[in-house]
Amino acid sequence: MSRTLEHFPNLVTMFFTRAREKGDAPFLWAKKGGKWTSTSWAEAARQVASLAAGLNAIGLNRGDRVMLVSENRPEWCIADLAIMAAGCITVPTYTTNTERDHLHILENSGACGIIVSTAKLAKVLLPAVLRSNQGQTVIGMEEMRAPAGSIDFHLWHDLIAKHPADVAKAEAAADFQRGDLACIIYTSGTGGAPRGVMQHHGAILHN
Repeated sequence: MSRTLEHFPNLVTMFFTRAREKGDAPFLWAKKGGKWTSTSWAEAARQVASLAAGLNAIGLNRGDRVMLVSENRPEWCIADLAIMAAGCITVPTYTTNTERDHLHILENSGACGIIVSTAKLAKVLLPAVLRSNQGQTVIGMEEMRAPAGSIDFHLWHDLIAKHPADVAKAEAAADFQRGDLACIIYTSGTGGAPRGVMQHHGAILHN
C-alpha cells in the first residue's frame, strides 16, 4: 500500500482515484436509528466535489485555513477532503476544546472559515468566533440557529444542494504537490496554549 501511495501527488487525487476504482463499494459507515448505514465511495466523491464548490462559492479560496470542529463521523472525512479539494488547509480541533482554546487556534492559524458539526459544539465555539477577527464564515453540519453578529452562516446540506457535483472538475483542480500544506494539527493544550504542527500532503501519504 505505501509503495502505491508514493505515486500520488496529493491526498485529494488519491481519494478521487480510489473513489473511481471502488465506485459503489462502502466507504464510510454511521449508525442511524439503531442501524449501520454506509456511504459509498462514489457518493462520498460527489459530496466532496459539491462541498468544495460550495466553499469556493462563499469565498474560501486556495491557501485559506478552515477550522474543523466535529466528532468522529462520516461528515468529518467529507469535510476534510472537501476543504483540501477547495484548495484550502484543514485545521482540525478537539471537540473538548474550551472557548479560550478555540480563540487561540483561530487567531494562531489565521482560519477564515469554520465547519462545526452540532449546536452543542457551536455553543462553545461561536463566542470565540465573535471575539476573534478570524473565522467569520461558519458552516453547520446540522440544523442550528444562526448567531447574531457578523458571522456569515451557512448550512452544510444547503451548500451541497446548491452546487451539483462535478467530480471530474474537482479532481482536475487538485493540482497541488506533495510539499504543499494539507493541514495544521494542534496539540491538546494541556501543557499550555495549543501548538500547531504543519503536515504536508507528502508526509501524510508516506505514513
